[in-house]
Amino acid sequence: MMPSREYIPSRYAILPYYGAAAFVFVVTTVLCLVAAPAFAGHYFQPKLLAITHLAVLGWATLLIFGATNQLAPVIAERSLYSERIPMVVLALLLLGLLLLIPSFWFFSVTRWSYTGGALLLTAMLLHAHHVFKTMKHGRGGIAADCILTAHVWLILTATIGLLLLVNLRYPFLPQEHLHYLKIHGSVGMAGWFLQLVIGVSSRLIPMFLLSRSEKTGWLTVTYYLVNLGLVFFLVDGMTANSDWGRPLCFLLVLAGLGFYFLFVKKCYTSAIRKKMDSGMKQTFLALLLISLPFVLLSAAFIRPLSAPSLVTAYGVSFFIGFISTLIMGQTFKTLPFIVWMHMTKPDQLPEILPKDLFSERLVQWQMYVFLSGYLLLLMGILSTTLWMNYAGASLLVLAATGYLFHVLFIIRKLVNHAL
Repeated sequence: MMPSREYIPSRYAILPYYGAAAFVFVVTTVLCLVAAPAFAGHYFQPKLLAITHLAVLGWATLLIFGATNQLAPVIAERSLYSERIPMVVLALLLLGLLLLIPSFWFFSVTRWSYTGGALLLTAMLLHAHHVFKTMKHGRGGIAADCILTAHVWLILTATIGLLLLVNLRYPFLPQEHLHYLKIHGSVGMAGWFLQLVIGVSSRLIPMFLLSRSEKTGWLTVTYYLVNLGLVFFLVDGMTANSDWGRPLCFLLVLAGLGFYFLFVKKCYTSAIRKKMDSGMKQTFLALLLISLPFVLLSAAFIRPLSAPSLVTAYGVSFFIGFISTLIMGQTFKTLPFIVWMHMTKPDQLPEILPKDLFSERLVQWQMYVFLSGYLLLLMGILSTTLWMNYAGASLLVLAATGYLFHVLFIIRKLVNHAL
């Protein structure tokens, strides 16, 4: 399905998110380098809390919000509900991050921390409202269901996060803080990120591969299994906290992913365009890398004494190995196309194509450097080898810097065209 031009939003609702996310990505990797020794300790410590929240809220969620502003009208076949709301959301997100992240880094919870958390929750509520308004009466099918439900889980995740922030200074929750932190993280990973990836990729993968067959029935099974597992996990974690609860939820989500991969496999086998560029190769590599977080999480269940380092490795493998690899790959599939749509006119033959707006070779270079850094950092965490942490984080900084300049290079093409 190729997007219709009448549903393409203003570039101001999309491109600032890509630019801001790329900049925050560099800052996140620099903090990883500065805090390299922290990766050898327990996962619940100030610097890792700051890095995790900056990666989740400032890098991944920022870029996802921008991409959603582009994709929601296309999936729903409706115009964007508002062109102004995305700009307000972006301002609230950035201000919230500026107030919240330093409080984690220095572990100083003050009224500014609560203000930052409240601003972030407000931004998420406003963005979710905007997406619901855009897609409410659309014809998006199971892809729209995944995207809208993911936003519900995002709001739940952010609400739990804000309650945990208050609990740090004014303890009121009946169980230990780490118990609710695991619920907060797991709901965010599987409910927000994983489900959104499933929904968005169910449209993008067939579109970019020109697939002739889309077995959406498998996606429906995925949708219900993943959400059933999440609901069980949330209810059990907040009430009974039974021994069987987490393994059952884990298996339900894993089964749902199995049906999702059947869908992806069918898309690939029925594709007209089987030869993939670097962006799609990186996307499929990210989908393969999703298995590693589940392996590490299983190991944490089996070996509880090693759980702290395994949980750190689990988080790194999910947010760096899976989410960041996926985002970097899809950036150079979506951003050039967005810029190209704004540079060309529907009644004229285009002078350029999306592939002319970026460097395929640079995308490959970024991928190799980034994956090398990720693997080194992951091995350093698992083996508690400090030099690997430093070497891996250094390569991540290099890859993120290249990514930032590449993104700005593409956006600058549109700016120069408009002048």
